[in-house]
Amino acid sequence: MSKSLRCLSIALTEISNEYKIALGYLTYHSGKLFNQALYLVKTKQAKINTYDLYNKLKDNSLHLKNLQSRSAQIVLDELVRAFKNAFNGVAKFPKFRPKTKPHRTLTYDKTGFKIVETKVRLSLSKELRKWLKEKHGIELKYLWLDTGLELDESLIKNIQLVPKAKAKEFELHIIYEKPQNGTKPVKNGRVMVLDPNSSNFFAVVIEGIKQPFIIDGKGLKSLLRKYLKKIAKLQSRLEGAKRKGFLTHLLEERISRIWLKVRRLLRHFAHTVSNLILELALKYGVKRIYIGDAVKNKNRESKLNSVADQIWSLLPHGKVKEYLEYKAKEFGIEVEYISEAYTSGVDSSQKGAVSKETYTPEARIKRGLFKTKLLGLLNADVNACRNFLKKLGKFDLISGILRPIRLRVFFKLRKSSSAIPLYGGIGRSRGRVNLPVVVRHPKEDANPPEASHL
Repeated sequence: MSKSLRCLSIALTEISNEYKIALGYLTYHSGKLFNQALYLVKTKQAKINTYDLYNKLKDNSLHLKNLQSRSAQIVLDELVRAFKNAFNGVAKFPKFRPKTKPHRTLTYDKTGFKIVETKVRLSLSKELRKWLKEKHGIELKYLWLDTGLELDESLIKNIQLVPKAKAKEFELHIIYEKPQNGTKPVKNGRVMVLDPNSSNFFAVVIEGIKQPFIIDGKGLKSLLRKYLKKIAKLQSRLEGAKRKGFLTHLLEERISRIWLKVRRLLRHFAHTVSNLILELALKYGVKRIYIGDAVKNKNRESKLNSVADQIWSLLPHGKVKEYLEYKAKEFGIEVEYISEAYTSGVDSSQKGAVSKETYTPEARIKRGLFKTKLLGLLNADVNACRNFLKKLGKFDLISGILRPIRLRVFFKLRKSSSAIPLYGGIGRSRGRVNLPVVVRHPKEDANPPEASHL
């Protein structure tokens, strides 16, 4: 049975200072051991071989002794593989880790960890336990990290300790094998099209389905705007401190931590949206998903102001496609890009090709509203999605003609109750790590027939 690897990322934000010190030493010794081995290779004192490097370092390297033996071998093996990839032309040659912050990811295989209910137990070497007791008065035999999730040890391949924000924070990455559980392929051959935007993160139209959907992006944009303002203020202070010759490491660490929050937020949002799109695809028997290719041009020059342009460049449309590709593959669903040329200004209710000759941008009476000849007013993003279907040879009058249902990712909304209806159960996050996904119906007092309450 074929298997695929998955990664479960858990931010270690609620751990004691003792554990933070221990994690700091582990990732520190991992980076220093990498530097030591790289020096031996560059000075031709050792061959590019894991066992040769280990034998030359095992008696003299303090950093190797402070790591669990198998974890130390994995560090050396990663260096050897980096050189092999460089020789094969698929990567650059490895470089030394910075002297001030050499921290590096440390990997534990099955010999170094054990799963006990929801906790992960990581082994510590005798040298590191002795050092922690003498230097910091910390007595630790193992590191017990609570994930809050029931884990199957037989499926876990390895566990990684990843330093973040200049080694002031850490993440636990659990790499596990996900066997193909006999999922049935999709029977219907419908097509789903997604139009990317900012406030309307994605407009979703499904071939032959009257109901369109809009995945809301306003909540994400407001959070990004808040974080970007904080970063801008701290960067201004950082530049002033540099001009005056003051120490800047504290400001740099604060900026790194905020950027870490931003990356975690974007990752959570992208995973949640990809899960939501996949559930919609399975509900309506979708075989192919097409996403507008405007996201490919994010790094080009734009006439937007700097804040709006920066927010647009951060919105994780590309990550959603990346996550959706491997999640949908299990069900035989393909994900591709489609050209957005002229789709925003062509009347989707009229027959004919989507081209410059049929381009009528004046029909877009507002930024979010398009006036069609046969269907009246349509959401502009939904009209663009319908034009995607026309490009694919799937022209019809019924797809996406109803008022869109807005799907919200964040639970806490202004002027909203604690119990918000979910559209057919779609959008519930899997597991306790993610926030719940909320689907709001356009009419406040009416629920769709399939809606259920929390």
